[in-house]
Amino acid sequence: MNRPIDTASVVKAIIVAVVAAIGVGACSSNGGPTDLSESTKARLADYCAKRDACQAELGVTVGPCPTSMCFASTTEEAALNEFFDCQMPKACSMFFSDDECYAAAGTSDAERDAFVTHCTAKASECGTNFGEACPIIGMPVIRKQLLREFDACLGLSCTDVQACWDRADEMTTCL
Repeated sequence: MNRPIDTASVVKAIIVAVVAAIGVGACSSNGGPTDLSESTKARLADYCAKRDACQAELGVTVGPCPTSMCFASTTEEAALNEFFDCQMPKACSMFFSDDECYAAAGTSDAERDAFVTHCTAKASECGTNFGEACPIIGMPVIRKQLLREFDACLGLSCTDVQACWDRADEMTTCL
């Protein structure tokens, strides 16, 4: 019997990798840049200041902002800037509802589109619900290296996909 993919934890890990609320470890470069550009670091500082202010205004705690090195290792910088463009004008009451900003950040391409199709088909083949995570992993804001790590798992047997995804997921724990 196939072991089901824990979709909730995969989705949470991917979202955490993008603009996480919870800090859980040390950063790693994943073969990509080790830090953001100075201009994006400044935008991140503005984003984090607003995020902190919104937490205080709303009386919620979502955790510290990720470091610039963590963002550099998990996100595509141009798409991250588009995410900031979308998020920053929001009122605090809507600031933590950021799904539409993730979806709007960046432009998809053939590789990302093929991944989502392949991933969804594999989820169907395996009779699991990890297909819900496929469009998130395929978002243009996610570094292609991470997408490729997850994509490599899809060539495995259904019984081996979870362990592989868990290893790929470890790449996102720099926050």
